[in-house]
Amino acid sequence: MTNDERMAQEIAAARTAAEFMLNAYTNFGSKYRTGHTMNTVYWDILDFVNFRMETADSCLQLVAIDRPADALGLCRSLLENYLLLKLQCRGTKFFELASFDSLSESQWKAKIEEAQNENAERLASGDTDIIEVRKYPRQGRRLMYIREGLKDSSIDGFMIPIHYFHFREFQPETMRLKDEDYFVYYEEPDDLQKARKENKAEETFRYRYYLSYDALLTCLELCGLSDSAVQARIDAHYTFLGKFLHPTHDAARDLHKNSNAHNGRTGVGIEQPYEPSAILLAAAYICHIVADMLDEVAHLFETAPREYISEPGTEDIRTAAREARERFNYFWFIYNEPALYDKFEYAIHHVTDEELETWGGYAGVPSERVKFNQHIHGQFSAALQSWSNRRFGIYTSPLAATPL
Repeated sequence: MTNDERMAQEIAAARTAAEFMLNAYTNFGSKYRTGHTMNTVYWDILDFVNFRMETADSCLQLVAIDRPADALGLCRSLLENYLLLKLQCRGTKFFELASFDSLSESQWKAKIEEAQNENAERLASGDTDIIEVRKYPRQGRRLMYIREGLKDSSIDGFMIPIHYFHFREFQPETMRLKDEDYFVYYEEPDDLQKARKENKAEETFRYRYYLSYDALLTCLELCGLSDSAVQARIDAHYTFLGKFLHPTHDAARDLHKNSNAHNGRTGVGIEQPYEPSAILLAAAYICHIVADMLDEVAHLFETAPREYISEPGTEDIRTAAREARERFNYFWFIYNEPALYDKFEYAIHHVTDEELETWGGYAGVPSERVKFNQHIHGQFSAALQSWSNRRFGIYTSPLAATPL
């Protein structure tokens, strides 16, 4: 079998795995059972995921007609929605902000310590529900007053993440558009104009601190859903995928064979075909994002109070997600383990002979030691080839007939 035939076979396998997950999710609606009390949170989350699965299906159709650049652009949207889904399902903390921009650097440091000590005393005496005070990590001199998620006192342990509400209440037109720039039927009274300005400020806060990309990263870390290494991987994938969503010079061209050839002719795209590795990369993204979304849905239903969900019925979507992730484990996404090629490459440049012996070869390199390679397509393409090294032996392509 030629390499092109193996690539075509692998692309078909990735599409099949993704379609299998979409079918498993579609059938999931008949698998779970509700309890004696209805809670619309679960229906609303499923509704959110339904539209994400529609986007994933659109990506698959683009892959089927060899349009990986457009598929990767849509995957950026999927990635951002996946991060939001994670917070809607498991965002156990939220915060309020207080600004101290007028303070000097020394005053600001003193204020942080003072606020933290004061809150620790109040928390010890039971006078506050603020569980922590910390500096807002991204910009300005702001303190975060952190609370646990919104609880239902009637059911022990049940919590609704604040992102569930922020997502449903956010109105981008209120935040971005000025009424005076657009048609109105009549002039609004002063009190209504004042209320609109207040709404604009609220929506701006909601977006900046809870729904923007930077806000999602901050909230993931706050809720223990990411660390610095995870955030670095998110940043790398988000930036790479963003090149196909926002105007970026040569982003799509670089995915083509013989991409440096320019002929001045016009057409839909360019004459050179896309690299098969780019098509497979888009399919791998779809598989991993959909798998991670299915796991979030499964976790939500498995941890639901029995009053709301009496039978989670998540076996099939868990299985579909696990099989897809294991089948395409040569793509290092966000929460999965480093791919074998990443370990091979890391070992060549950073592992000593003593460590190699201790770990029993490059495959035994501890995952936490391996740093993510930000050059997504290049790294993925390299992982599809076989390599040899005098010290570390053979890395066999996952496309090979007899994988390592």
